[in-house]
Amino acid sequence: MRLADIRHPALREERAHLDETLSLVAAQLAVGEEELIQAQHELKAAFTYDRDNRDVLELRNLLFERAQQTVRHLKAARLKPYFTRINFTEETGEKQVYYIGKHTVMKSDTLEPEVVDWRAPIANLYYSGQIGPMHYVTPDGEVRGELTLKRQLGIENGELQTIFDTDVVGQEAYLQSVLGATTGDRLRDIVTSIQAEQNFVIRYPLDRSLVVQGVAGSGKTTIALHRIAYLLYTFRDRLEPEHVLILAPNPLFLNFIAGVLPDLGVEKVRQTTFARFVADWLDELLPRVNQADLTDKVLSLPEEERDRLTRLMRFKGSLEMTRRLSDWLDQVEARMPPDEDVRFGPVTLFTAARLKALLLEDEKPFPLNRRLAEFRKELTSRTKDAAAKVKEWLKTETDRRVDLLRSTLPEGESRRLRLVKLYESRDQRLKETDQKVKPFIESVMARFPAFSPIQLYRDFCADLLAESPEGSDAALAAEYTLDRVSGNRIDPEDVALVGLIAMRTHELPRLDIRHVVVDEAQDFSMAEFLLLHRMTRGATMTVVGDLMQGIRSWRGMTDWRPLTEGLFAGKAASHQLLTSYRSTIEIMNLALRAARKRPVPGQENARPVLRHGPEPELIAFARAEEQEKEIERIVRAWRADGLKSIAVIDRTTAQLKALAQALPEDLNARLLDVDAAEFEAGLLLARASDVKGFEFDGVILANASAKRFPDRELDARLLYVCLTRPLHRIACLYERQITPLLD
Repeated sequence: MRLADIRHPALREERAHLDETLSLVAAQLAVGEEELIQAQHELKAAFTYDRDNRDVLELRNLLFERAQQTVRHLKAARLKPYFTRINFTEETGEKQVYYIGKHTVMKSDTLEPEVVDWRAPIANLYYSGQIGPMHYVTPDGEVRGELTLKRQLGIENGELQTIFDTDVVGQEAYLQSVLGATTGDRLRDIVTSIQAEQNFVIRYPLDRSLVVQGVAGSGKTTIALHRIAYLLYTFRDRLEPEHVLILAPNPLFLNFIAGVLPDLGVEKVRQTTFARFVADWLDELLPRVNQADLTDKVLSLPEEERDRLTRLMRFKGSLEMTRRLSDWLDQVEARMPPDEDVRFGPVTLFTAARLKALLLEDEKPFPLNRRLAEFRKELTSRTKDAAAKVKEWLKTETDRRVDLLRSTLPEGESRRLRLVKLYESRDQRLKETDQKVKPFIESVMARFPAFSPIQLYRDFCADLLAESPEGSDAALAAEYTLDRVSGNRIDPEDVALVGLIAMRTHELPRLDIRHVVVDEAQDFSMAEFLLLHRMTRGATMTVVGDLMQGIRSWRGMTDWRPLTEGLFAGKAASHQLLTSYRSTIEIMNLALRAARKRPVPGQENARPVLRHGPEPELIAFARAEEQEKEIERIVRAWRADGLKSIAVIDRTTAQLKALAQALPEDLNARLLDVDAAEFEAGLLLARASDVKGFEFDGVILANASAKRFPDRELDARLLYVCLTRPLHRIACLYERQITPLLD
């Protein structure tokens, strides 16, 4: 609806208020830009005249960054200062009007907000409520009253485009207008359209962890990012962006979501993958990690081999595996101290009992290498003291013998030679004593094992294999690992276990992380969650995932209870997001066929929001040439209809490369590379196992045949992921016979 088409009784009022707000923003922007220039000058001056004064430099840099942020916010507000208006009558009878936007805009004269930040407590009335009795909670207590108006205001480039009041029809029309837009190169913020179930997650308290089971298209990732913005705004007295960590599936996905937080005014939050986070932390202690994704291999294995691999992988990533590893490391520690006393010559430096107490009791809170380092310091000190005592004894003994010679032998050449020989012997033995100190220390330290995490991991697996019944999950996991871990290379599934060993053996950097967001959490193992929990010293977490999208369930999560009731010990809340906002009803109905064929026990299916679109196309082909022509036809038709982002999905890279060669060059098809640094929309050829988390205007499933997607649990998960990627259109091609998962 364009400006000329608006038919609303409040049009004149809202235009006038917008003009007034934009004038205020313009005035504040002019002041802000002057302050930014001044802050920049002062920062340059600090670098020139106070380069050695760290406190001054940090203060000037902080003021400059704040001035930059203020100008950025005001420039954004100049284009879209707010998106809604609410009228609220408090119990006292006082009537309030609030305009809500991405950032606060203050009145210059009263310093009261002209535009309220969407994260403020009052904004809950917009996100959580309908017209009628409502309340919201402030730091000073609860405010009750009645919400009498909720009005969405579409503003673009400083112009009023749409007005929707919050009756049922208007609410649905506004949501439809938001969801009906095409996608682009980046994930977008959803500040204007946050729904009540999403708002619960965003505003959940900081001091408890939250596990969110969200169906495909429920906005899990976007909500988690908005939650970060909310937490940093609400708890800014104890939470800085540097204290927050986001873990995403791969580098390309990080780029896909990169714009959301800056658009919400949040900078400097650390965003990385689990593997990179652990690698940066462990540094040289972590062996090289094989990068090959086993998902495609697992899906192609015969059923018996796949079941075997699933059993051993799930055991490897289980808390039972970490418990056995911890018990084994306890045994390694217990065997660490030597059974004999440590003596330097005639001096006893440590009795065996004292050494055991030092290493296993006094230094117990510290990792093994720190304990040995402390022991080495003490050993060095005591050895030098012992050497000094030995040298003092040698000098005293020499003086006694000198006196004896002088008293028993007459003065002459014979006595002189005897004395010279005695002194030379003393000097030689003094020198030898000094020379023995360092080799002695090294020989004592050599009695202790080298705590190499990778070698300890191999030793643990060897012992686990030896003590486990043949054919048991533990034996299979140990045997598989010993076959795979060669040289200085490990698999991704080994990273958490090696990390847990490194925490016991080495003093590692302390991480000041206070809140962690884990996206696509169903792909994590419990061992990985345990390591993350310990690395961040029990920081609270927002964990979001969908078990129905568990295409790596052969090594990841199949149930949230081990996390909520196990690792978090019942101190975490669970929440379900059941409404899917991404796809049309027609697309979701197709996806739900696969979900219902192979459901996740205890999980409810997605409920699509009321948005209709074209029916999915199910197209049979007999030869590759027919498949290629159909894909070309569909792409051209969809582009003509305005779709910008289209994904052609198949199972393997080889199949996609063949398609890339066959499709016309003018379609500009590109392979999706999840390790790439940049995400660019267009026509993408993507592996089915790589598209999770992304969304596209349209999806073409290159071959949904019975052969490509047999009626098996993992294949159902993979197919469901593919079918829930599109916003507007989907076409499923299949060779001769469609997958039984879509019957």
